[in-house]
This record gives sequence, structure tokens and C-alpha cells, in this order.
Amino acid sequence: MKAFNNLTKKQKILGLVVLGLLFIITLFYNSDFLRPADRQADAEKVSQLQKKENEDLQKLTGKEPGKISGFSISSSQDSATPGSQVQFVGEFQGEGDYDRSIAWAIVSPHGGKTQIDSQGLLTLDLEERESQLTIEASVDKGAFKDQKVIQVQGIPPLANKPASQAKNKAELKAIAQTQQAQVTPEEKAKKDQEDKKAKQAAILATSKGKKDQYQTAPTPAGKPKPVEPGSVAKQDQLETCTLSIQCKTILDNMDRFDLDKIDVLPTNGIILPETSVEFHPGESVFDILDRETKARKIHMESNFTPAYNSAYIMGINNLYEFDCGELSGWMYKVNGWFPNYGCSRYEVKAGDKIEWLYTCDLGRDVGDNSMAK
Repeated sequence: MKAFNNLTKKQKILGLVVLGLLFIITLFYNSDFLRPADRQADAEKVSQLQKKENEDLQKLTGKEPGKISGFSISSSQDSATPGSQVQFVGEFQGEGDYDRSIAWAIVSPHGGKTQIDSQGLLTLDLEERESQLTIEASVDKGAFKDQKVIQVQGIPPLANKPASQAKNKAELKAIAQTQQAQVTPEEKAKKDQEDKKAKQAAILATSKGKKDQYQTAPTPAGKPKPVEPGSVAKQDQLETCTLSIQCKTILDNMDRFDLDKIDVLPTNGIILPETSVEFHPGESVFDILDRETKARKIHMESNFTPAYNSAYIMGINNLYEFDCGELSGWMYKVNGWFPNYGCSRYEVKAGDKIEWLYTCDLGRDVGDNSMAK
């Protein structure tokens, strides 16, 4: 320290500068900046050691290291009640260092407040109405998945649940499948045969009596008489009436419904709610149905039957005759009455209420007993 004090000011400054340079050189020397080759060599050595370790591990276990070879999930219980919780855990199989994170999800219909968190804890909504929930867990970016079904206690089974209560297409299909599984092929064949005989008997009964040239019985007193298509000139002014289309009867007969059509069946049975539409005086019920379904992009298929001088509605919204049994098909009603002639022969008046209804029982299930002879 005395030697430093004996130095001149100039010597002191020069000494401090030299010390500072030495410090900086030392700092840079110990950094990656001045010796990248050494650093790279160290990294390569570590990589080689890890590779050798993995190779040795693979020889000993016969399993590929660092990857998942299997995955499954389990739960604290197999059933639960609305408002309770269930803990799920994942079980991994594999060797080496791999990602153990799990993505949890409820993949079946469920209540809005039913949820599962990132730790696999399922919390059921107090208002949960599904009888079972399917939980799915995936790992390794979806390469491995597993599912587990939890039964929800206190919820009626699908077989006893009306299809009209279905919340979505998946549940509607599940209800239909459950109900159809309870009907044997022999029982279905017997029912179909009975329905065919009933339909033939009803057609035979209604064919009797006085008919016009188009096989139409006299119109009941007070009801509009049929007109011939094209015989009434359409007027320029516009009037209004209401139109609706529904197939609710199918929901009560899901045990007989064609499951291939489940995607076109509305869960509430309503294809078009009661809607006010415009028409030109002189138009028929068919004219209005044809125009309004096209405008709303609703499928409708018909053909003209010369024997009845009227259009026959084969299908609406891709739902056809016989899609729900031998006695099923489309009917129309105006102001509460089922006309006994084709829809092309019914002239619409202002304020009319037109309803297209799908029947599964020759009209009896929608209020028409004319065929129940």
C-alpha cells in the first residue's frame, strides 16, 4: 500500500488502466464468446453420453427410451351423483424422459356446468341430466388416448327417456338405438305385417261409396270443395296465411324410425314453426308449400298423380313415407280439418292455417280418424 502511495498520479492512473484491462480479458476468456469451440465440444460430449445411456437402457429393457409405450386412465369411482366430484388419474407406460402432461375432456353430451379441470377432477353440474358421461384423456399430442364412462346416479336410463327430451342429435340417436335394441327382429316383422294389413283394410273401406272421377268422396258440409289445378286464375294482390311443418310423432316412435335419417330429424320435431306467408288468391296449398320450402332451402319432393289430379308429397326435410313404419307419411290440415282430397286441389283463402304433419299411424296420431275404419 505504501508503494502505491509513493507512485506518481500518472503512474497510479496507468496502473488502474492495466488492472481494468486484465479484468476485462479474464471475463471474456471465461465466456462463450472467446471459446465457442470448447463450448461446442462440451455439448457434443454430453450428447454422446446421453445417446450411449439411452442405447444401454434400450438394450436392457427392450423399450425405446424417452417415449410413451402405453397410457390408461382410472377414476376414484365408477358412478357419481349430480353436484359431486370424481378424480381421474393417468397411468403411463414407457422408459426414459417423456412429457407426462394430460389433456382432459368430456366427449359426451353433458350439462353446461359439468366440467373437468387440467388435473383430472370432474365436477358434475347440480342440474346434470345425462345418465352417463364419457371422459377422454390424451397424451403425447394425441398419440395415446383412453376413455372411461361414469354413470350418473338418479338419472333415468335412455330407454325410459322420451325422445322429445333429447338435447342434441347424439342423445336422440342414443335413445333410438336403445329403444330399437329392445325390439326383436321377429317382433318388428310381425308389427310390419299387421300394419300392412291395417292399411289395406283402411284403403278398402274408404274406397267404398260415391266418388267423383278422382276418387274423392263428397266434401263434408261447410268445408271448401276441391278445385281443379289451374282452373282458378291467380290474382295480383297478396294475402297472408300461416304455414307450419312438423314431425313430432316420429319422436314418439323412435323404436321404428330409420336410423339412417337421424341427422335430418329435428330434436324438437319442428321443421318450420307456424309462419305467416304471403300468397296470391287462386293458389293451392301445394303452391305455397312448394314456394316456401324452396325459399327456406327445406327439402321437399313430390310427384303428380293423374288418378287423383293432384300432387302427392313424398318427402319433406328428407323424411319420407315409411321412414317410421308401414303407416307413416305426410298429411296436411287446414283450419283444423284434414281435407279428403289432394293438396293441389285445395284453394287457399286469406287467414288460412296450413299445417303439414308427419303421421306414424295413418293419421290417427295427429287427429285424423278418416282411415280408422
